[in-house]
Amino acid sequence: MEKQKILLVDDKALLRDALIEYLGSEEFSTDEAVDGEKALELFKTNDYNAVILDHNLPGMDGLKVLKLMKQLKPNVPVIGLTGELSIQVRDDYLSAGAYDIHTKSAIYEKLIPTLKNALSGEKMEVSKEQPNLENLAETLKKEGRWEESAMYLKEAGIEQRTKGNIEKANEYFEESIGRYIRAGRRSKAQEVETLIQE
Repeated sequence: MEKQKILLVDDKALLRDALIEYLGSEEFSTDEAVDGEKALELFKTNDYNAVILDHNLPGMDGLKVLKLMKQLKPNVPVIGLTGELSIQVRDDYLSAGAYDIHTKSAIYEKLIPTLKNALSGEKMEVSKEQPNLENLAETLKKEGRWEESAMYLKEAGIEQRTKGNIEKANEYFEESIGRYIRAGRRSKAQEVETLIQE
């Protein structure tokens, strides 16, 4: 069976090495780039089946690299990675044509299934409408994406508090804390705790 060719873009050698080992060499052949400029150079001159792209790169950030890649070869799926995922970053990546984006804390259980879906041609549904934050949080929870689910619940809580629904807001915050803890992100859980105390 022919190996799938992957471009891995991250400035941290430790993460690249860990991901290459995790992906394995039987199914995947991996090229590495430490920044956006090198990534684009490789992307132009090679035929990749998929790209794994860090958001926080030196110089040109991952979002700019993604947009340029989509101009060059729009059909190559690009999966984003970030240390700190926000709703804005997720929306920006999906709007720019990323197949998906994951927090680095969740990649080991989520990256391979996402990569295989992307390589098989399975489409990601991206809604242009304003998302229902609670529904999105529940969908992500079902996928085992606890940190992202918690992030959307926190935003839903802030939204409810803005509307004056303090009880509902605190309910979302409490659930968000539980999900952050489940994801192993205690510092994030503490941030949400401060929102309840405000």
